[in-house]
Amino acid sequence: MFLTTNKTTSNDQKCSQLSLVEKLRKYVSPKNYPIEVRETFRVHNSPDNFVLNNYSLLFRLLYLVGIKVTDYAESKKKNNAEEREAKNVKQRLVRCCENILKYFVFSVLYSRNLIAVLLLIFVKVTKTDVIRVFQSVLFSVIYTLIYKKRREILRISKGIGCIYRQLPNCNFKKKNYHLTGVLVFVLIILIIRFTLLFGISENNEVFRKKFYKLFSETNEHPMSFILLFCLVLLLFVIESLSYIIAFIALSIFVTYYSLTCSFIRDVFKCLLIQMHGAVSSNELKKVHYIYEGIMKMLNDMDSTFSLLAFLTVLFNTFGLFWDVCRIAFYENETSGYLLFTLSAISYLALLLMLMISGFASNEQANIVKVHMLCLPHETAENQSKMNFNKKTLLQDNVLTLWKIYVLDRSLVIA
Repeated sequence: MFLTTNKTTSNDQKCSQLSLVEKLRKYVSPKNYPIEVRETFRVHNSPDNFVLNNYSLLFRLLYLVGIKVTDYAESKKKNNAEEREAKNVKQRLVRCCENILKYFVFSVLYSRNLIAVLLLIFVKVTKTDVIRVFQSVLFSVIYTLIYKKRREILRISKGIGCIYRQLPNCNFKKKNYHLTGVLVFVLIILIIRFTLLFGISENNEVFRKKFYKLFSETNEHPMSFILLFCLVLLLFVIESLSYIIAFIALSIFVTYYSLTCSFIRDVFKCLLIQMHGAVSSNELKKVHYIYEGIMKMLNDMDSTFSLLAFLTVLFNTFGLFWDVCRIAFYENETSGYLLFTLSAISYLALLLMLMISGFASNEQANIVKVHMLCLPHETAENQSKMNFNKKTLLQDNVLTLWKIYVLDRSLVIA
């Protein structure tokens, strides 16, 4: 009787332990997490979040120069009235600071345009003044276009994540290291350039000579001299700030464009792998569907950024040509040669990064197009499926410069 009681007790203990383990297992299972926690896990591990994480540094840098790409997501939790009020106050303060930064950047950029035009009208015209006006207008147009396309930048980034979700063979790898390295390299060159420009007295000789005559005419009136000096200093600060802001925005756009092209090439490679493994009619239909989505994304990217890409190539080519001319034909000190050389290197780096990324994506798209043409199309159920092949495969789906010139190897060589 005593032994039976002990056995029953031990069995009860085992059952209680098993039930406890089962409860812990159910508790640890993600299915039993709260909705907010499960949503956090799902978003964190999704391809959309992976792609946006690669763009996060670029979006933060754009935010610092007055271009807000992402929006703050509203919390789904039911907070009390005090928490909601505090949150609303914080959001209003953040939006106020964002608007102040945005208006400050635009005022600096367009003030530089006005100053350049006024100097061109009232001061003796030189080649440098004409180039300054051209550069100022191009910078303002490029920055304004980037600001207007900020929603499209986020939409295309999310669209690439949706394509990744349809390709299980795609490995999620960080792709922003080498492109971010180029961006950091260009920004370091920008810092060195301004250090040489402001830190070495010989490089300010042109600026000093330009306003020496104005200063000498106001020596008899100290107040006029002070006002003129403050005005010249203000003009110099506005011109320097506008150049720094616009050049940073331009560099970020080139990095974003190159990173997006890199994602598109990865998607094409994964599609080729899935294409070679497709045997059944359903798999072939899925390949056709994914290819159509990629082509729509490529065309959307070209229609959105082709003008910006054209202006970027135009600006960097002009800047590179002008710096090389100053190195070759102008008499400069050693610091001047170094200044112009660093400027030419930064223009060349941005130019090559955009063009190489564009033509590499176009070549990969042509390779996939050839393989798609070789696939059997008898699996199409009706004529509408065959119309897909005529519409998507026979038209040119490439990245261009404002629909004028296709990005290819010949452009890089030229």
